[in-house]
Amino acid sequence: MTNYDVLREFEAGITNEQLEQAVERSGETIEELRNRGVPMSYLGSQTFLNEDGSIGATMCRYDADSEATLREHSERAGLAVSDIFVVGPPHAGTAPKTGGTSKSA
Repeated sequence: MTNYDVLREFEAGITNEQLEQAVERSGETIEELRNRGVPMSYLGSQTFLNEDGSIGATMCRYDADSEATLREHSERAGLAVSDIFVVGPPHAGTAPKTGGTSKSA
């Protein structure tokens, strides 16, 4: 099993209600796939807002056996797929602090 992020973009934006409906369809479809013996788990999502407050995109994380499984899930649930990414290892580096400057002696 591999972790994947699925980018779903909504050109016109969607509402929270529409997102909740999509989440429900997604969950039902995952259960259908599992009942057929297809391994897949939903791990969480991040939403990205447009200037008007509508949801412009989501990044949904899944544990699945293949990209094909994710595409089948999305098609059955009626969910957009803009791109699919394999999740790599976490970055171990430290980001620089913002707003700080070094003072010379």
